[in-house]
Amino acid sequence: RRILGVDLRNHGDTQPWTESMSYPSMAKDVVDFMDGQGIDKIILVGHSMGGKVAQALALLYPERVEGLVVLDIAPVTYCREHDPHWKAVEDILHAIHQVVEETTAVTTTNRPPDATKEQLDKALRKSIPDP
Repeated sequence: RRILGVDLRNHGDTQPWTESMSYPSMAKDVVDFMDGQGIDKIILVGHSMGGKVAQALALLYPERVEGLVVLDIAPVTYCREHDPHWKAVEDILHAIHQVVEETTAVTTTNRPPDATKEQLDKALRKSIPDP
């Protein structure tokens, strides 16, 4: 499987800025991205507002969603020092980010190398303890 990260409108490097920030419009942005990449169905992982967009996409375009993971959409403050569960979630997110960075480093052919699910699982096991 490929792992792709998408900046929502008005986040990250997305251009141009737009006044509309509705969840249905942002879900449509993700569907448009999928279409541009030739992706029919996905497993969505959404964090914070991205989790709400992922839920909207799953409700509005259920035929496009194979699976859904929603993280941290509650309007509360978390503290990794006092909440071992949040520390575990943060550690997983950081490990996934690191693995994605390592497996998508540009090669001499200016094309990201292919990584198998097995390679990603092995890389994540180095950083995430098995409970």
